[in-house]
Order: sequence, then structure tokens, then C-alpha cells
Amino acid sequence: MDDHSDEFLLRVCAALAEAGFEPSGPGGDGVHLIRQARGVMIGWWPVEITPAPAVLPPDIDDAAEQPALRHAFRLAVAAALRAAGSAVETRADDGLLVIDPEYTGRM
Repeated sequence: MDDHSDEFLLRVCAALAEAGFEPSGPGGDGVHLIRQARGVMIGWWPVEITPAPAVLPPDIDDAAEQPALRHAFRLAVAAALRAAGSAVETRADDGLLVIDPEYTGRM
């Protein structure tokens, strides 16, 4: 990874932290960032939640697996990053790609 890549990753981390999202360590649950050629991929592996049983539909054991939570996470993170001036793509794999301006030629 070059200095620009490190700087871009740090800017993404700072924007996430400002919005209240803290990346987790390798192998942990929570927000994950992976540097890619076009930018930074952001994904979420939910922390196990112990919900009140009456709140969940009978076929869902863990609230963190509800598609609505994943969708809300993606919307909140994308909005925070766009407000910080980043270009963000929603990926089909439930992740977000924050586009590196150097990749697109924008600065």
C-alpha cells in the first residue's frame, strides 16, 4: 500500500468515526474496511444481539440478521460518507465501496 492509499484509508476511517462508526479489528464483528484498487470496501458483520423475543418474527433468531438492519447500516454509512464528500457505491454483496478520488482522476 502506498502513502496515498494509507491516507485515503485514514480519511475514510475518520469520516466513519465522526459519524459514530468504529471499524473493528480483524476477525471481529462490526464494521470492516478492506482496501481495494478502486477505493475502500466497507462491510458489516453484525455483533450478536440478544433481543426481546416478542419483537422478532418467529423465523428470525438473531435481530442482527434482519435485512432491515443491514439496509439501515448501509444507508447511514453511505449518507455519512457522502456528507464528508466521498463518492460511495452500493454493492450487491451488502457492502459499500468508497471510491478513491485518485482512481477516478478527481481530487
